Amino acid sequence: MSSPAKLAYAVMTISCPQCQQQQVVHVRARNGSAQMGGQTVRCVECERDFEVMLSDQIVGGPFPA
Repeated sequence: MSSPAKLAYAVMTISCPQCQQQQVVHVRARNGSAQMGGQTVRCVECERDFEVMLSDQIVGGPFPA
């Protein structure tokens, strides 16, 4: 059996512009240059959506410790 490919990611902290709550997102890490792009994130505190500019796609977990 082959093991699944390991996903490379970078951990980033973003802040909600409405309530200032900081939260951590995991962004896909690629070799080479990346272009900044806008993504919508839901705040974990006030539950409002806000736009962030990140270098790559936000990825979902679980993330091993």
